[in-house]
Amino acid sequence: MQRLFWHFYLFIFLVLLALGWTVEQLWQQWQPAAEPPWLASYQTLLQQQLQGPPSGWPALSQLEVTALNANSISWLATEQAQLEQGQLVSLFDDAKVYFYALREGQLWQLGPLPLQQQDGAAWFSLLFFVLLAVAVALWLYPVTRDIRTLERSLQQPLTTTALPAHSFIAPIAERFLQMSQQIRSLLNLQREMTHAVSHELRTPIARLSFALEMASQLPEQEKQLMLQDVRELQQLVDEILDYARLEAGQLPLQWQQVDLAELLLSLQEKLSPLPGAPIQLQLPPTVQLYGDGHYLERALQNLLVNAKKYAKQHIIVSITQQQQYWQLKVEDDGPGVAPALREDIMKPFFRVEASRNKDSGGFGLGLAIVQRVAHWHQGSISVGASTLGGACFELRLPLRQG
Repeated sequence: MQRLFWHFYLFIFLVLLALGWTVEQLWQQWQPAAEPPWLASYQTLLQQQLQGPPSGWPALSQLEVTALNANSISWLATEQAQLEQGQLVSLFDDAKVYFYALREGQLWQLGPLPLQQQDGAAWFSLLFFVLLAVAVALWLYPVTRDIRTLERSLQQPLTTTALPAHSFIAPIAERFLQMSQQIRSLLNLQREMTHAVSHELRTPIARLSFALEMASQLPEQEKQLMLQDVRELQQLVDEILDYARLEAGQLPLQWQQVDLAELLLSLQEKLSPLPGAPIQLQLPPTVQLYGDGHYLERALQNLLVNAKKYAKQHIIVSITQQQQYWQLKVEDDGPGVAPALREDIMKPFFRVEASRNKDSGGFGLGLAIVQRVAHWHQGSISVGASTLGGACFELRLPLRQG
């Protein structure tokens, strides 16, 4: 940043110096002479008209004639000699000129005569600022270009974009590159550990499941309980792997037109045999969305299963269009979620034991998966209070992906 500051400071200083000198030279070349070229001819003609007595001068010259004291003006020797020889002497005052004549010891002033001069100061000021704006734009263009390049690379953290060494923001880009490499290493390490642990768990789980199936001496009730534990472990491993893929952004998403209304009708029929309150749908005839149907169905199923676990008698699912978003609400009449915990329940493996029954099952990954699916569809999910008295999960999904 210090390099950028000093470079910009010196650039502005040198540009102002160069532009000031250039505009001044142009102004001096353009500036007209103090004495217009027609003035000599006018002065000769005026002198011929003033050969008569001073009483007739106003009618001849059409200029104001004023008598002055002969010593009221300090003349140069050449000017004094011209006056004594009967010639006119002209003096300039801003955009006016006065003529002086000496007759019979009396000094006469004729004028003022206005001079029409072109005022180009405003144009030269405009030229100065235009040139300054062009110079600053030429300096800022490579900086903004490099910033845009860096911004595009930051939108995809796993990509690396190296800027030229002469770039002003090259040190910043280098730090971002180092940070991106650290993030990549951490993600790879997390993914490798998750897959290693999950696959290591699958082998003993498979062995336990096979041994239980083959065991004939165990009581049937105890055997079924052990098989249920094995299935829960297998389900936990599968959800961990799914969440790891969602978190790492390694989804093979199949983008297509999806009808959320059709998905919800299918899920309502699929989940109706499960214990819990019935699902009531309040949907438009069609809810078209561009996304991955498989993962959207997974997210909706997690929301509905979550509602069936905690609802008492009512579950209402509604969809409305809000500008460029579909707003899907899943409301229940269960115990609800405390405001202080509404952000924490989206975290993986988080369980609200005080307001949600721990014996109802689950591993704390269902809502975390919903949040990741919403994120990859450029949407969001939030939880609030329901008009039914329980929780209201609001899923917002864009109509089209940007």
